[in-house]
Amino acid sequence: MPRNLYDGDPMKPGLSLLIGTMLSGLLAYPSAALSSPEPLTSMRLLMDKNGPIKVRSKSKSGVSLRVVFDTAAANSILFDHRRTNGVGDRLEEDQFVYFPFTDRILDFRQLGIFTLKLGKHSFSSNSWVYGPWQSTGLFPGRNEPNYDVIAGRDVFINYAVAVDPKKRRVRLYESGLDLSSRYDTSVDIIDLNPLMGVQVTVSRADTGEVSEKLMIIDTGFPGVLLFANEEELTRLQADEYTAPAETIGNAIIAPGRLKLGELSFKEHTALVVSKGTFEADGIIGTGFLANYRYAFDLLEKKLYLTELR
Repeated sequence: MPRNLYDGDPMKPGLSLLIGTMLSGLLAYPSAALSSPEPLTSMRLLMDKNGPIKVRSKSKSGVSLRVVFDTAAANSILFDHRRTNGVGDRLEEDQFVYFPFTDRILDFRQLGIFTLKLGKHSFSSNSWVYGPWQSTGLFPGRNEPNYDVIAGRDVFINYAVAVDPKKRRVRLYESGLDLSSRYDTSVDIIDLNPLMGVQVTVSRADTGEVSEKLMIIDTGFPGVLLFANEEELTRLQADEYTAPAETIGNAIIAPGRLKLGELSFKEHTALVVSKGTFEADGIIGTGFLANYRYAFDLLEKKLYLTELR
């Protein structure tokens, strides 16, 4: 029996919350911000522009790793499989990880100080865990995972992560820099520790409803989810606390438009699912964010945006 089962408290000791990538120790914020808004490193964005924020990197020992930057991952994870054998200093301390979309609690283990080479820059952290990928349910029907590493919140509290879907580039900046000159606007990030959220205006074509929604930002997930009201829960034959993974196959398709701040509406279809354990109104992923060149800075609590043309 796990020492700490998930009970709705994402900060309970010994438990990590992971929602992204289907996708889910925090370090202190860095000290004073640097003044020059120049990137520490620049990397090629892999896969299509609507997919997760995925790059290629290396471990300290030179092993090639495929990395997904996941804003909805509380801890960073190294998946065990043939490509990652021997990577990192393996410890024996338990770290239980909860995967809300697949509704699984898994017994992972802690890594020692783990160093990831991101382009010309190296990032070291002591909040990494490692464990089996098959039991997560994140890679159905695959013989091996299609990425090796989830880079989670410890990355996003140490760096501003900037993404250009059109040019297929990911850049890392020091946290706390003023990046406003590089973007048309910014909106406030709402800290839902260990998650991050943002206010989104949602206009639904099927119901005519226009409302403000607090949406979790999940860069490991390509789509948009809206959590159901009572009428829609009845149509889904679900209740409020049914995990989205259990209802996503019966999801209601909701065509409509979304917008951030004072920017223009963008057409986007959402899936309406049950709420599960999330303290928000929905989830936005990279399929919607791909309308913009964008950057996250958790130290400044800003999401910077420029519309792609």
